[in-house]
Amino acid sequence: MLLSKFAADERIFIDANIFIYNALDDPGYAESCSDFLRQVETNKLKGVITPHVMDEVLFKILIAEASQHIEKFTLPNLKKEMKSSGFSSKVYKPVKEYSDYLTELTYGGLEILTVNGGTVERSTDLGLQYGLLTTDAIHLSTMKQYGIVNIATNDSDFEKVKSINIYKPEKSTV
Repeated sequence: MLLSKFAADERIFIDANIFIYNALDDPGYAESCSDFLRQVETNKLKGVITPHVMDEVLFKILIAEASQHIEKFTLPNLKKEMKSSGFSSKVYKPVKEYSDYLTELTYGGLEILTVNGGTVERSTDLGLQYGLLTTDAIHLSTMKQYGIVNIATNDSDFEKVKSINIYKPEKSTV
């Protein structure tokens, strides 16, 4: 199903890739994801995330920004460069801005759900059952814990889970 078609009164789990397309202005998916997030921002849709989603989004923004400033980008090179306050200030600027945006969304229709040890423990069974990576398994476990059956994602791995409704962003034709 298409992301633009989600108009339910139910909550929808928002996967990190929706925010990443928006944050990094992805030429294929930014418009669709930004339109969707505006619906959450104005409280027309009830979106949910976890701190795991926030971490994934902010880390990818940091990596994207840092890769613009490091000639040969590797994680060890990034860790080395992060020791410089000038460098870390530069690469954390967009991270801070997007973190503030995520906070602003909570004043609209975004809720940040709690993930506890039990959620993570149950995720290992789900990861094994559906062949999901650990973070995706935690997302699914969280959805099941809170009774959420809708997910906004462009991750095809969730297609193996027949008990959820997947809403994908539309690819821009421009």
